[in-house]
Amino acid sequence: MIESKNISAVILAAGTSGRMRKNKTELMFDNKRTFFEKITSEYINFGCKEIIAVLNEENYNSLLKVISEIPSEIRIVINKHPENGRFYTLKTGVGELCETDFIFIQNIDNPFVSIRDLYILASNYDKADYIIPSFNKQGGHPVLISRKIADAVKAELTDDINIKTFLNNFEKKYIPTDNEKISVNINTVSDYNLYFNTIK
Repeated sequence: MIESKNISAVILAAGTSGRMRKNKTELMFDNKRTFFEKITSEYINFGCKEIIAVLNEENYNSLLKVISEIPSEIRIVINKHPENGRFYTLKTGVGELCETDFIFIQNIDNPFVSIRDLYILASNYDKADYIIPSFNKQGGHPVLISRKIADAVKAELTDDINIKTFLNNFEKKYIPTDNEKISVNINTVSDYNLYFNTIK
């Protein structure tokens, strides 16, 4: 497995959360932690070289109201144009990284990532240009991309590109994991209630 010091992470959290009607950064994962805190803790414990969270101004201000402090290992980058879409958010985050070999791309609305998943992906870094976790043959999150893809993201001049469509230009490899929630997206109030109905 490649050493974690050669792997960074970019957390995409600059969306407007229109269907959720609440900023996803401040959604509670359990009675003590927000989605943001739970997700970032997995990457901190993994030992990423850098962890960048890309938020819009509103999400950032909302987050500060519900958590006491941003962990020192996390660098916040503000996306001033969230209307440009997720690829622009990705490009913003990747562009802020120092030189790194591989990058985890993590969505704020996929909160069930575990450190075990990260190790599984990292141990298969050399199998393709990007690595996707899967459960029962269904792909999930996060994905681990190579520097080759990161450079292509930074060089891309168009912003309104679907990330999945962009990645389809590169070689991919699905890696099985036992995390059955690896493909779960929390996009709506109904999604949240389905998985977090015990949260007070």
